Amino acid sequence: MPGKALHAIFLLSCLLYSVPGNALPLSTNNRWIVDAKTGERVKLHCVNWPSHVGAMLAEGLHKKPLDYILSQVVNNQFNCVRFTWATYMFTRPEMGNLKVQQSFDMLNLSDAKEGVAKNNPSLLNKTLLEAFDTIVDAMGQKGLLVLLDNHVSMPIWCCSDNDGNGFFGDTYFEAQEWINSLITVAQRYKGKSQVIGIGTRNEMRGPQQNETLWYKYITEAANKIHEVNPDVLVVASGLNYATDLSFLKAKPLGFNLNNKLVLEAHSYAWSTGDGNSWLNQPLNEVCAQKIQLIDGKFGFLNNGENAVPIFIGEFGLNQQNVSSLEDYYLSCLLAYITEKDLDWGLWGLQGDYYFRDNKTYHEETFGLLDVNWNLLRNPKLQERLRLVKTELQVPSTNSSSSYVIYHPQTGSCVQTNDKNEFYASECGNFSRWTHDKDDSPIKLVGVNLCLQVTGEGLAPILSTTCSGPQSTWRSVSSSKLHLAAKNQNGEDLCLELDSSNPTKIVTNKCICVAGDPNCKENPTSQWFKLASVNVN
Repeated sequence: MPGKALHAIFLLSCLLYSVPGNALPLSTNNRWIVDAKTGERVKLHCVNWPSHVGAMLAEGLHKKPLDYILSQVVNNQFNCVRFTWATYMFTRPEMGNLKVQQSFDMLNLSDAKEGVAKNNPSLLNKTLLEAFDTIVDAMGQKGLLVLLDNHVSMPIWCCSDNDGNGFFGDTYFEAQEWINSLITVAQRYKGKSQVIGIGTRNEMRGPQQNETLWYKYITEAANKIHEVNPDVLVVASGLNYATDLSFLKAKPLGFNLNNKLVLEAHSYAWSTGDGNSWLNQPLNEVCAQKIQLIDGKFGFLNNGENAVPIFIGEFGLNQQNVSSLEDYYLSCLLAYITEKDLDWGLWGLQGDYYFRDNKTYHEETFGLLDVNWNLLRNPKLQERLRLVKTELQVPSTNSSSSYVIYHPQTGSCVQTNDKNEFYASECGNFSRWTHDKDDSPIKLVGVNLCLQVTGEGLAPILSTTCSGPQSTWRSVSSSKLHLAAKNQNGEDLCLELDSSNPTKIVTNKCICVAGDPNCKENPTSQWFKLASVNVN
């Protein structure tokens, strides 16, 4: 019996996270990325894997075999890789035609060369371009989708305002050479169905950035890619480190490449406004402000008749030692991603780098894998990401809309069982709820039961009484992440995950919901998002 149960769970995971065999090529339908043939949604939940830094080889191949690394991606339910590359590798033969071992020798990376010889010996005598091809092919064999991202021109670590790679006219960023590289890549990987998209350029930035040249060259590059390889999505990001596409409000691009255009944005704790505000201002206010900024900078593109897909191509945090600041930021962002059911890419896969910032074997604390490329650096983070790896919304469906109640600080969902017990658990098979509007009941789908407050510090219950203040719920904070109903004394009590028992949900006095600028308590235990679901 346990074996059958595990098998069933495995099959369910495959259904939730896998991409159907007929899902390629991809296209767009308003705000969605879809199967070009059937119109069915394909949600991208990706991990970034750098191959653009000094050695120009995908990081980590000195530590583990390629198949092992890709198995880690698949086993952790990522369905695609945002795979980075440097312009010069495709435009300058003296770089692209270097053998892998020569590239390591030029950087005096003898230990890394020995590691590749041990773990991936077939790559050592290949050119860098051939090695890149081999890795792309291996990802396809694993069933992974590949987004090829032009990260830099000169193969160095990214990013700063003055690294010469930031914008057209910078030392290493010549527009025509860049366009030529995109054409080359589009042609080289034409017919490789796993290559579902080409990212035009990562994080444009610096003192020379301007909207006029952005429009000029992004338009030219996007059309060239589409002309050469009409199957791939063309992914374009904005200015200020891919955080700002607000200029498209006044002047839209005016084309969608026959439904192949995707816009990309990045989000980190420091991306919008003062990152320290997470620590020195009320968290509900900060989260509300950050989401307002996100909507104003790029989120608006996901709405309306002329919407386009928004791909959050990078977000992440220091997984080695998650700070309070980053924990608060991630809870807020995950609530937003879940509400919108966005496509996204986590930075990053890598446990370390061969060579970064003039340092060999530089550890990447933002990496999914540890420095040995062996274990997850932070398994709890993967628990928090489980729901955002699940397809919640689709373009059209006969299924009625409902909600999942998601707790972004832990990644758990509000669940019930056949005994009508109420608890928090992983989101693999979540309970569904309805909630028409503020001051209406939260009902469990399929049964005539509603969520009801029983008292402060006590677990709410499922009740047949669906009217009255104890059974009607509303959002009560600026973050819109507090769900409250009134107790018998007319006081608001908010849903809260019990700090002493991660499966127990209680109701308590709401934390920092009144807009008091001096309230510095941490309310994230009470942050719950009603995220819309319309899939069967």
